[in-house]
Amino acid sequence: MKDQSNGSTKLIALVLLLAVLAGAAYYFLSPKADEATPPAPVATEQTAPATTPDTATTTPAEPTAPLVVETKTLNLPAAAAPTIPTSDKSSDPAVEAMMDVRKLGSDSAPIKVVEYSSLTCGHCASFHKEDFQVIKAKYIDTGKVQFTFKEFPLNKPALDASKILRCMPEDKFVAFQGLLFSEQEKWAYQTDYLSPLKQNAKLAGLSEDKIESCLNNKDLENRIIGDMKAGTEKFKIESTPTFIINDGVKTIVGHQAMSVFEETFDGILGGTAPAAVTPATPTTAPEAAPTSATPEAAPAPAPEPEAAPDAPSEPVKD
Repeated sequence: MKDQSNGSTKLIALVLLLAVLAGAAYYFLSPKADEATPPAPVATEQTAPATTPDTATTTPAEPTAPLVVETKTLNLPAAAAPTIPTSDKSSDPAVEAMMDVRKLGSDSAPIKVVEYSSLTCGHCASFHKEDFQVIKAKYIDTGKVQFTFKEFPLNKPALDASKILRCMPEDKFVAFQGLLFSEQEKWAYQTDYLSPLKQNAKLAGLSEDKIESCLNNKDLENRIIGDMKAGTEKFKIESTPTFIINDGVKTIVGHQAMSVFEETFDGILGGTAPAAVTPATPTTAPEAAPTSATPEAAPAPAPEPEAAPDAPSEPVKD
């Protein structure tokens, strides 16, 4: 009986021991409240942070050519406006050869047009890209109109381009001028405009040495600005493009509609407009002209010649 009692006691003790061990294990192995696995995050729609002008990435807009005529309010930089001699003729025969008349059309044409343009002028480019070929086919190639080209640079890129243009052989002048106008947005409005300008000149056949020589030629620069000043003195040019017809008998200012040129030319050819006068393209500034070639130094404009039907556009900065 005693042995049976001892066995029961041991069994109860063993059960209690196991219960205590199980409770201890549960206590130590169970995760505490602050160690519990966090709940799964609720999915939310991800949105990009709002951008600000400082952090936004934008693609710079392509520069566009201005849609109004270029005016003399766009000054030449001081370095690009040297004092013009009393006579702007150069003692260098090579410079005088480069500044010789560049024209297209017959000398016997009844209509003589002198176009003053700036190679960075948006309206000048528009005229050459849109209307000049029509005029060439209809009037120049048929012996009715002769076009003479004169540079009227109003900023340093235009002046540098004019110097390179004048260094072109005569038989490449018109084609290279057309190239500069057609590619204007790719060079004229760039900070480093000289790189694409030089590249175009090389493609047209000028060597690197020839290009640098032209850009550094002060006699050539003086002649270009001298002719620009002489044109201002004689024809009271205020903006580009300006078309002087038959030595100022009629003037068309700005890139007017093709119909304006057609009505003007057809009127002269039909005898309803003044007869042709061979233009004396100005190359020497009058004695009384101021020595500075900057636009501000130009004399106040005299009454304009008979105006074209449409008024010129308002001036804008280049």
